[in-house]
Amino acid sequence: MKVMVIDDDNLVLETVGDYLRDAGHEAVLLHSAGEALRTMSESRVDAVVTDVLMPDMDGIEFIRRLRRDWPKLWVVAMSGGGQHLSAAFNLQFSQAFGANRLLAKPLLPDDLLAALPDA
Repeated sequence: MKVMVIDDDNLVLETVGDYLRDAGHEAVLLHSAGEALRTMSESRVDAVVTDVLMPDMDGIEFIRRLRRDWPKLWVVAMSGGGQHLSAAFNLQFSQAFGANRLLAKPLLPDDLLAALPDA
């Protein structure tokens, strides 16, 4: 399965990429939602795992755009919370805008893999 991962934190990005590759998946690692949208128009992926809180475009807006342009794409939202909002709030909001699965950070490999389609 080809999975796009978007997170502005390099450690999270590399860790999630390692979890996916160790399980036999192809991981496309990107630092921003804007970069992901550009890549989406050029390359097909089976699922997207995205952070909710990012500087250029937040995950909620990103999920909204994914749902508009790729309505059947599998989307997993992840969050560790923010300065003023809890991870649970961010994830509930993500689900309201179309995320298929929700993951709280820090992620465990089994939880990540279980959140993917056909896992």
